[in-house]
Amino acid sequence: MAIYHLSAKVISRAGGRSSVAAAAYRSGGRLRDARQGREHDYSRKGGVVHSEIMAPANAPEWMRDRDQLWNAVEAVEKRRDAQLAREIELALPRELDRESRLELLRGFVEREFVGRGMIADVAVHEGKARDGHGQPHAHVMLSMRELIGEGFGKKDRSWNAPDLLVGWREAWARDANRALERAGRSERIDHRSLDVQRAEAARQAERARESRQDDLELEHEKKVVELSREPEPKIGPSAYAQEKRGIATERGDAFRAAQARNAQRQEMGWRQLELRLELRERGRAFVASARERLGQLWERAEGAMSRIKERVMGEVERPQGRDGDGRDERGDLDQRRAAVLGREVAAPEQQRPNAGQERAAPEAPDQDRRNAILGRHRDTGQERGSGRDRDRDRER
Repeated sequence: MAIYHLSAKVISRAGGRSSVAAAAYRSGGRLRDARQGREHDYSRKGGVVHSEIMAPANAPEWMRDRDQLWNAVEAVEKRRDAQLAREIELALPRELDRESRLELLRGFVEREFVGRGMIADVAVHEGKARDGHGQPHAHVMLSMRELIGEGFGKKDRSWNAPDLLVGWREAWARDANRALERAGRSERIDHRSLDVQRAEAARQAERARESRQDDLELEHEKKVVELSREPEPKIGPSAYAQEKRGIATERGDAFRAAQARNAQRQEMGWRQLELRLELRERGRAFVASARERLGQLWERAEGAMSRIKERVMGEVERPQGRDGDGRDERGDLDQRRAAVLGREVAAPEQQRPNAGQERAAPEAPDQDRRNAILGRHRDTGQERGSGRDRDRDRER
């Protein structure tokens, strides 16, 4: 798996360091520090496969000599805590051959550093990683002062901008991935933090799950498990040398503890992934079985309804009439159909026995009410006869 690593640090005199000693160690050569009056010899150091100095076109020729370059840097810096050089350390893709890695490195250094006016002292190391495979990486020491004529001028503070380092990290990932693509390799590197990469892989797995892309979902889920780790601390050259001699160091212990936690986290992640996949498959099998049973029940129900409709329609098409008891067969059929279909049929309206006969209207009560109000009595035949008799008696 391709590994991303790009770090930047400053080589400072405040820590008792020397740019001449650092250049000698990284290049695997022998240099004399004129300021300290010491010689630094690392010519027997193994693992250095390439070293060179890359400088802008306007740089004087003497600056391409490693010994003169860094002794000039030591001479121009007067402060006891002076910043002498910036070092960029980056991992080279082991998936590329040596020539391809060197071509990739040169292109990156030329564009990002030399193109801005820096002088770059480049050294390529090939060590052995913890997994037993090669661990190619590069050390790039950079000057921090601008070039003026035949020497150094003021320090360029713009080279210290944090955004510039972010741009270098992004550019290295982009260049390395393009080189891997040209070489026909599928591996890629990512300059972002583990947390950001893990969150993105989880979102991609969720989108694949929603679109029912099982293979793509599994690929992203595996990536989530692989990224569920904490950064492992760097041991450093001194501690690493002691560890190789069998001497346990504090940095070595911290590194091994982080490795153990990551191994435990990875094992738990793989188990959880296997469990989720098993539960998902079981759930899908259950849903498929339930759908099949429901489909069979639905077919049976449809068949029963079809038979009922055929029987009802057959009865409807038979000749209709009255039976021996005088009942209407049509009415009985409607009731049976309503019972089968779960409907209500209004009962036929029965005719009343006295239907059609007019009822005699009662006498209008209007005259009686008027008489009662006016104090009159109803003029009946008897009352009219009694009145005539009284009239005759008066006449007599």
